[in-house]
Amino acid sequence: MTSKRIGLTLSGGGARGIAHLGVIKAFEEHGVSFDILSGTSAGAIIGAMYSYGYSVNEILKIILDLKAFKFISPAMSTKGLLKMDVIRRFLESYFPENSFDKLKIPLSIAATHIRTGTTKYFEDGDLINIICASSCIPVLFQPVMLEGELYIDGGILNNLPTEIIRDRCDVLIGSHSNPIDRNFEVKNARFVLERALMLSITRNASESAKLCDIFIEPQGLEPFKVMDLNKAKEIFGMGYKAAIKLIEEQKLIEKIGI
Repeated sequence: MTSKRIGLTLSGGGARGIAHLGVIKAFEEHGVSFDILSGTSAGAIIGAMYSYGYSVNEILKIILDLKAFKFISPAMSTKGLLKMDVIRRFLESYFPENSFDKLKIPLSIAATHIRTGTTKYFEDGDLINIICASSCIPVLFQPVMLEGELYIDGGILNNLPTEIIRDRCDVLIGSHSNPIDRNFEVKNARFVLERALMLSITRNASESAKLCDIFIEPQGLEPFKVMDLNKAKEIFGMGYKAAIKLIEEQKLIEKIGI
């Protein structure tokens, strides 16, 4: 074990965010534990579940069982095509104690404040509603109301929320699951919208990555789409293999000081 405080920042990326679980698993197997986490969108969901006390294997199983939930819930609104209600109900089944105070590891969640166009970090309050806000993909989902204000996906402005925990850890590990697909094909308007969001998100993450002591971006995730949850095992494996390779090639455990 090390006396150093280890931080972990998890990006958004839809189903690609499952790669974070593989990254966490690889570090756990090398004796690394985490003292503080931050995340946005998919990273907020996985970060919250892990912080709450679910193991990597338990979270992966939960994701594999997601087929039981029908996520397409139309919203009769001009603000978004789908409602977050189904996702909220899903989260309620796994967070019976809906509070940051019940997390075993401190967690900061990023969401985008629509009115001011800024990133806001949450570390207390209504955990489930904040996770929903952080995961609210614009246009696709209705914005989420928090404290009388509307919020959308935190990845829009900051897909790798490093600065909020940078000064609270000695070693900061960043896991980014949104590599740019260099062979993108325009198939329909939805694909174009998703492409535009990914390009914007990846650009802001590249700046945040500079604050990391260790940065992992598993290759091969490019073809996976936001809702490819049925590919969870494959995505998990990519994250795990990428982290193991980096740990061994760069002797990261020695760098961390374990």
